[in-house]
Amino acid sequence: MIPGLENFIPALGEAARREPLGLYLHVPFCRDRCTYCSFVTTRDESLKQAVLDQLHRQLREWGEVLGRPGVDTLYLGGGTPSLLTAAELAALTQAAAQAFDLAPLEEATLEANPGTLDLAWLEQARAAGWDRISLGVQTLDDGLLTRLGRIHDARTALEALEWARRAGFTRVSADLMVGIPGQDLGRVLGDARTLVQAGANHLSIYLLDLDKACALRSQVDTGKLTLPSDDEGADVVEALQEELPRLGLQPYEISNYAAEGQVSRHNNRYWERRPYLGLGPSAASQLGRWRWTESGIIHAWIEDRGTAELQELDAAEALAEIPLLGLRMHRGVDWEQLRARGKALNLEPLVDGWEAQLAPFLQHGLLVRDGPVLRFTPRGMLLSNGVLQIFV
Repeated sequence: MIPGLENFIPALGEAARREPLGLYLHVPFCRDRCTYCSFVTTRDESLKQAVLDQLHRQLREWGEVLGRPGVDTLYLGGGTPSLLTAAELAALTQAAAQAFDLAPLEEATLEANPGTLDLAWLEQARAAGWDRISLGVQTLDDGLLTRLGRIHDARTALEALEWARRAGFTRVSADLMVGIPGQDLGRVLGDARTLVQAGANHLSIYLLDLDKACALRSQVDTGKLTLPSDDEGADVVEALQEELPRLGLQPYEISNYAAEGQVSRHNNRYWERRPYLGLGPSAASQLGRWRWTESGIIHAWIEDRGTAELQELDAAEALAEIPLLGLRMHRGVDWEQLRARGKALNLEPLVDGWEAQLAPFLQHGLLVRDGPVLRFTPRGMLLSNGVLQIFV
């Protein structure tokens, strides 16, 4: 148990039983480290058994202290979960099913690196109950893949998509990265079309983020590589906003597009502020008004000696997260409900202040009111960070 949470177990258990949870498991292993990556990962596979043992222990412990609550979304992320053997994956899946009630399960997502897959492994993953796969493609330009430090090429990525479909995955997502040094607009649009034609029915569009230390940032800082300008990046995202609906993928969140019925239910729960439990090094959880992040030091996490960041949200912080996260979604936020909630919490002045700060964005067409709903316009989505800062 994470130090500091012991006294909150009854309240956490009550929160976990109000509605089904999302359960996230972090597998921190990678065959190699991508040049843009700042996640908690390791290439030391000698730690694999210790990490898996600890994940199994945490599943048992949390399932017991929370009273074996229901789980409706399961997500295995990393790192590279596809580095697990089929037997290791099956055992971890079974451990989750024993510790938690998976009867309400609606979605089980597995992240995978195309360079680690084969058809037999995918078939066994599907047989173990995983019904959605998220492939880290990033780009279909082999030169850019090398620049990013990816271990696959374009042919391998498309082969992985084909294998996923043959293995029985009808829900297939692919990551597409924007803003890579040397990337051009036409190539991004071509990649999107190719991925959809190859069977992806969900695309996550990621802007390259170099705000933390990584190898690629060092190359940019020293002038060896040049990032596309903000305007060039915006042009690409704007073009994708127009092209992806023509390909049958509609936007439902700032960075995510899906065919009908293919929305990521697990990721939606983060933006809807629904409860989730994260297990593994650096994994985050939110139950009731408590939020915490496990130690990002893998050895310390394995040995139960890492410290966690524990936060208890007050009423104002919790209210601010409704627009902070909800406006990311294409459907927007019911502002009248938000105002009513603020009134019930004696926080009307806070809502008044937000409205005053949002007024210029409405006037300039970045936000729009549609009845009680406030949402971003397509152009506003491009500049959303500046707007969302209001709620931080």
